Amino acid sequence: MKKMMIAKNAAVLLAALMSLSFVSCGSGDSSSAADAAESTVQSAAEEDPAEPSATAEDKEITGTVETWGVYTVLVPDGWKLRKGDVLDENSPDYCSVKKSDLSWIDFKNEKEETQKKQYEYNHKTYTYNQKDLPAVTIAGIEWNGFEYGDDFTPGFELYGQSNGKFIRVSGAGFKFDSPEAKAVLESLKIG
Repeated sequence: MKKMMIAKNAAVLLAALMSLSFVSCGSGDSSSAADAAESTVQSAAEEDPAEPSATAEDKEITGTVETWGVYTVLVPDGWKLRKGDVLDENSPDYCSVKKSDLSWIDFKNEKEETQKKQYEYNHKTYTYNQKDLPAVTIAGIEWNGFEYGDDFTPGFELYGQSNGKFIRVSGAGFKFDSPEAKAVLESLKIG
């Protein structure tokens, strides 16, 4: 199933890149490009240099706190909570906080042996720029895991235990230390 997701993501990415290449090869009006560049320079000059511009990390992640099954978690503004998984939409052991089809954070309540098998499988599968993460405690849960990918295709896998439940978190489209991942993970409560 992960190979199908990777293939789907690769196909979407390829289609997007092809669309961009067609647009960049088009016979656009060079004066409009010059106007856009001049406008950008002008707006940059109008900014107060004493006030730094806000970055994504400076912005507070806001949203609503929602509960599904054993999970209570922040669903950032513009995101959706997907209940269950593709095999069982009513399963209280699974849910996703989705920004898009390419960016989400999945939560899975699994048996300990399943969690260990999945960790081993994913650790062998997601090898691009892979690095193990040091153990970290977030929202009272000690997490272990790894992250992989680059700025264009980041992801992470975490494994922890809370209230006797073995929880696995899979993030796609985000680095482990991204503001979005931090906000969602810090809000997590396991019932």
